[in-house]
Amino acid sequence: MLAYLLFLHRDFTDLAYDGAGRRALVLAAGGMTALAALTVLVVAVATPASGSGIDNHKLETSLATSFAHLYRMQTQQLHRPAVSEAELHTSATCDRPGKQVSDSGPGNDWRCVVSWRLPGSSAVGSAIYQLDVAAEGRYVADGDGPREVNGNFLVRTPSGDAPNPLWQFDGYLDLLHTI
Repeated sequence: MLAYLLFLHRDFTDLAYDGAGRRALVLAAGGMTALAALTVLVVAVATPASGSGIDNHKLETSLATSFAHLYRMQTQQLHRPAVSEAELHTSATCDRPGKQVSDSGPGNDWRCVVSWRLPGSSAVGSAIYQLDVAAEGRYVADGDGPREVNGNFLVRTPSGDAPNPLWQFDGYLDLLHTI
């Protein structure tokens, strides 16, 4: 059918004129463009995605887990009695300052407070962190104190000074997991 239409529109009077070939090329390219646009539309409708996947609940869960792991490391460094992560009851509260900013998305303005309780103690410990959260879900937690927990780069151990695992650490959020 296409060949017949091209034959009908061919100009036989000029040997150098090849307008039909140009038209065929435009028709073929137009068809491929339409197919690509239709494919993009179908994929967009079939798999809706919105937001960055970064919210305060995911950040709080990841930060509390990372802190509990590293707290155990610090406990071993300081030769304190061993404690399990479950016994710590670690939790975190994260938000972004200001009323105009939602508690979601990447940014370097996240502020979090991590709380934990040692077994047999009624006192609750807390540590403050400034977080820089990247779009791919990686975050850097920078300790703001108290000095004894995460305020210094080094901690004094019985065998000398050692790097403080709670001073600054990286973590990752599971962006695909829905809660």
